[in-house]
Amino acid sequence: MGKIKQGILGGFRGKVGTVIGSSWNGISYMRGQAQSVRNANTEAQQAQRAFFKQVQELTSQLSDEQLAMLFPTVSRGMTRRNMLTRQLSTCYDYNSDDKTFDLSLLEGIGNGERISSPMLVIEVTTFGQNNEKTGLVFNQSDVAAIAKPEDACFSVVAYNLTQKKISVFNTTCTESSADLSIETGNFAVVGDIVRCYLSYQIQTRYGYGTMSIATRPERDKEKKKKK
Repeated sequence: MGKIKQGILGGFRGKVGTVIGSSWNGISYMRGQAQSVRNANTEAQQAQRAFFKQVQELTSQLSDEQLAMLFPTVSRGMTRRNMLTRQLSTCYDYNSDDKTFDLSLLEGIGNGERISSPMLVIEVTTFGQNNEKTGLVFNQSDVAAIAKPEDACFSVVAYNLTQKKISVFNTTCTESSADLSIETGNFAVVGDIVRCYLSYQIQTRYGYGTMSIATRPERDKEKKKKK
């Protein structure tokens, strides 16, 4: 693959002879057309494509604003969505011969300030005076455990294990001496199981944990050989 640096043709898209031109992240490049492909649709390749489809569906759920919160800094040559894709791609498990994305392996996302916030598992419930709201309810001890600036507002990074969704919920609550209830909208329904951790936001500063992965089970050696 060769980058085009304002050459005689400049950047281009599409195929010219055996050369294909395109652009990524504002960088024009070209590559040669593949001459032949062997075993283009093996079971392993099908599993890999299905896995990355799941990852892309998850990354598309977060808005640019949410991504900016999770990733205050951006690696050169990458977008925030690229960085999230790279992090999520490490969360896989094998079920029979399938490679599947497993949200239960995800302990944190982003590259923001590291904070001490335990991962919680909560069942979505109703709350409010007439139980008219649906969402996540954190007890006072969970809320008080988060070391945050006094005027910082609570946020929640949530993984809906039931529906395979990811989201970030910001609040205007700064009080650490009471329960915290957060409406989740169409992110979840009553009974969904959500893994989440409390965080905080203050102006442009966010206290999101950096990426870490829980222990992932090793794949069976015989399955490895088959691939």
